[in-house]
Amino acid sequence: MNVRIGIIGIGGTISSTTRILAGEESSEVVALADPDPARRDSVLEGINDVQVFDDYLEMLDGVDLDAVCIGLPTWLHAPASQAALERGLHVLCEKPPTNNAVEMVKLAQLAEEKKLVCMFVRQSRFSPRLMAGRQRIQGGELGDIYYADTRWIRTRWCSGRGWRHDKEKGGGVLLDLGIHAIDNAWFMMGCPQPTEVSAELYCHFSGLAPADQIYTADDAACGQVRFKNGSVLHFAVAFSLNTANEETPDEENIVRTEFQDVKIYGTLGGIENDRLLIGTPNGVEVKLLNTAELSADPITLQSQEFIR
Repeated sequence: MNVRIGIIGIGGTISSTTRILAGEESSEVVALADPDPARRDSVLEGINDVQVFDDYLEMLDGVDLDAVCIGLPTWLHAPASQAALERGLHVLCEKPPTNNAVEMVKLAQLAEEKKLVCMFVRQSRFSPRLMAGRQRIQGGELGDIYYADTRWIRTRWCSGRGWRHDKEKGGGVLLDLGIHAIDNAWFMMGCPQPTEVSAELYCHFSGLAPADQIYTADDAACGQVRFKNGSVLHFAVAFSLNTANEETPDEENIVRTEFQDVKIYGTLGGIENDRLLIGTPNGVEVKLLNTAELSADPITLQSQEFIR
């Protein structure tokens, strides 16, 4: 029997997820709730027999569903997920799943009580580079993992995308870029159990934003996570930082750029982005991670994992 899926909002990756799930043999998209008819028509082009709604609660109460995919604005993720879980539906929600830890614990407990999947979008886990690195680590090639460093940095500028700087609406670099950066490293490490976190949030670049823009959320965050197995993860993320990435030419100009780093180190070797570092008696042998056999689309793999 196919998994009957309802779509709640089509922001972020959920528009792509909708079309992917509609094409899978084991699932079917049977309903979609979004108040914008033009958006609905665009996503549903070529997909037949889908009931459409303006209000997702009407969809949840009026359609026989097994699961939902949520692509609403960030501050609506928690109530929509809760409504679906309370009705016995599995959930795939855009990140971040909630605005804070209290909401997240509540959803996790509800999903556990009802024996439901509550999954949030992390398509990077299914990227060739992360999967290849994780396989190497799980295979023991790096030895015991004891240190990781992860960053997602944007240089000094303001994106101007209002809600991302509004704390009340789920804004802030920790919830936006930090989820990706931290989870990329933690997932590759094998998801060790955290025991202690020390971190700071900063909000220093409101002057770069338009005068009428709300700017109350963090624009930089850094910290350290300690794990039960003794390993440590350092992280740094920023919407605005007075830096330039390593590939920026040494010329006098205005640079607006961004860069990501994921570095994992063990007793036998390390991984630095797409490089595999193997320790030898004479130093370190550098190779490229082999991702040739892991070239499937990450969002497709994530969608398939959800309905598996």
